[in-house]
Amino acid sequence: MKIGRVTPEKAREFAASLPIYARDRENPLWMSPEELKSLQERNLARQMELVAAFSPYYREMFKREKVDVGKIRTLEDLERVPVTSRESYLRNPLSFLLAVDPPDALDVTYEITYTSGTTTGSPAPFFNTAYDMFNISLQLRRTAEISWMTPDDTVLNLFPYGSLPHIGFYRTIHLASTVGMKLVNALVGRDAPGFSLHRTMDEALELGEKHGVSVLSGTGRYERELILRGEKLGTDLSTLRVILAIGDAVPEDMRKEMREHLHGPCEREVFVNNGYGFTECQGTFVECCEFGGNHNPAPNLYHMEVLDPDSLRPLPDGELGLLAITHLDRRGTVLLRYVVGDLAAKEEGVCPHCGRSGCRLVMRVGSTYAVRAEEVIRVGGKLVNPEVIKSELAGVKGVVEYQLVVEKEDPENPFSPDRLTLRLSVAGRMRQELEEEVVRKIGEAAGITPRVEFVQSPEIYDPTMVLKATRFLDKR
Repeated sequence: MKIGRVTPEKAREFAASLPIYARDRENPLWMSPEELKSLQERNLARQMELVAAFSPYYREMFKREKVDVGKIRTLEDLERVPVTSRESYLRNPLSFLLAVDPPDALDVTYEITYTSGTTTGSPAPFFNTAYDMFNISLQLRRTAEISWMTPDDTVLNLFPYGSLPHIGFYRTIHLASTVGMKLVNALVGRDAPGFSLHRTMDEALELGEKHGVSVLSGTGRYERELILRGEKLGTDLSTLRVILAIGDAVPEDMRKEMREHLHGPCEREVFVNNGYGFTECQGTFVECCEFGGNHNPAPNLYHMEVLDPDSLRPLPDGELGLLAITHLDRRGTVLLRYVVGDLAAKEEGVCPHCGRSGCRLVMRVGSTYAVRAEEVIRVGGKLVNPEVIKSELAGVKGVVEYQLVVEKEDPENPFSPDRLTLRLSVAGRMRQELEEEVVRKIGEAAGITPRVEFVQSPEIYDPTMVLKATRFLDKR
């Protein structure tokens, strides 16, 4: 099916036309904002009671900070709860696991996923009970509905199959299952010693062509490389209509480039859906139309705040600040006002495009939804948001991979100015010509002059080794 221009009427008609979505009469996204807030606050009150009784971390914190749980009944009351830092969670992830006593059948740990990486360098576990998994399954079905997927689609799972369970690979499986879509697991990645399991990109392309895939699910950069490689090999991807691009910012020029290298009907019609996924929501916030905002697909489960970085007070809609998540209806790992570590902006209410209620992340810098808070840097006296630079690089022809490296001009002097180096891998262009264009564009967009260093692509990002590319490297 062609998606075309998105309107509230069209989105409702789509959901009503497919039995798998039409039967979801409790979908909170189609509630009025007032009904949704009432549901969220009922869930919050119940969640706070469970946390106060069974969460080792919050039970101790409530006592220490003299938090009266009985007074937290509305979303606004959450300000009474101190924020939870990433460091607190990483220090002892087990202390955030509800120890429900006595447990019932739905309270038993069903699955453990892991963060893709932490500041300590080690992944942290995130626990889901059977209760959580059933809720996540509904969340993923609603994710598919927002993304215009149907039971007739065939999904190619391009997330790496690694040694630690992560949400990219496994949630793609659940996404397809909840809707009844066909699923092809490419099993890309690098073999562990003694296990010859994984496929190459070329083999993944063969699978895509053989099965006539209509949906790609993977990281944006890997999908881009796959499309470019497929064009070289003459792979037929003409059935493709949705690219679910997660884990990387996919700005406007990158989306255009991906479409330019596809041929056939999908060249014009393919929907590049840049999702914002993170372990703490066990899925992805997705777009209903390109650049229309990242919808929270489960506002009954997750409440989002944007906080002032200095005061940690909630900011009005549309303002850029620290993104924080509160779990409203979970039984495994539970987090309250957890600061994810990204700068973002949000809007509540009804989406002007599809008419759904709830929170949407909206763009405030370039054409990306969020930036890591620690990546904002000062170079030559100027405060620089790296997303501005990333957006410019995405529009430069010939750039295959890139990485921003910030370091001191004099490593021995902590007061030395910061210096920005762009590590680039290129193809199809002369390096000098490309360097001149990059330096000019970055100068115009950010007001700084970076150094440029050319390297091979695997030195920046090897998709067989890691889920996400390290686009920003702080050596200060």
